[in-house]
Order: sequence, then structure tokens, then C-alpha cells
Amino acid sequence: MGDEEAEALADEVQAWIEEHLGPTYPWPGNVRELEQCVRNVLIRGEYHPPTARDGHPEAQLAAALRAGELTADQLLARYCALVYAETRSYQETARRLGLDRRTVKSKVDQYKTEGK
Repeated sequence: MGDEEAEALADEVQAWIEEHLGPTYPWPGNVRELEQCVRNVLIRGEYHPPTARDGHPEAQLAAALRAGELTADQLLARYCALVYAETRSYQETARRLGLDRRTVKSKVDQYKTEGK
């Protein structure tokens, strides 16, 4: 593939991204998502970004934040649950977040009860 051909393909993908996703698309999957987008546009002529429910808990939380769907209490509960899922310890989660262990346990339990 020559330089001109590669440049034409890059321009085609860039134009597709600008038209369909816009210049402010956050690329929650970072470089891996961009790579998938380029492949899909070149092969299929389209790309459908994963939705938050398809992604990891971090992506789900970010999407809920961007959409303004969470109360401050829900945000804290989700964040505590996210860190707790990594540490598997109320004490370590509390230390990392600068909260009391009982508060962390309460928020994690709240998150589990809400079923989100």
C-alpha cells in the first residue's frame, strides 16, 4: 500500500469519525477502541461504540456521571463498590478513599441492595 492510499484511507476514517461520533467523543476504550473503530469503518463502513452496560464497571460509572444520572449518595456508593471490588477489603477501601470502614461497608451494601 502506498503512502497516498494509506493517507486516503486515514482521511476516510477520520471523516467518518467526525461525522458520526463527533470531535468530542470521549473514547472510553482509549487506543483499543480507536483501533476497533478504524478496523470496523474500513471493513464494514460503520462502527457502533459499546454502550456502558457492555463495558466494565468503570465505564458504566463514567457514563452515568456524564449523563447526570446519579445522586451524590449513589455516586459514593458506586465508587466505594468499585474500589471494594478491587481490594476485597473494607479496611483497605476505607484507607484508599479516606473514609471510615463502617461508611464503606454501608455504601457497598447500599450499592448491592440497589442492584446496579
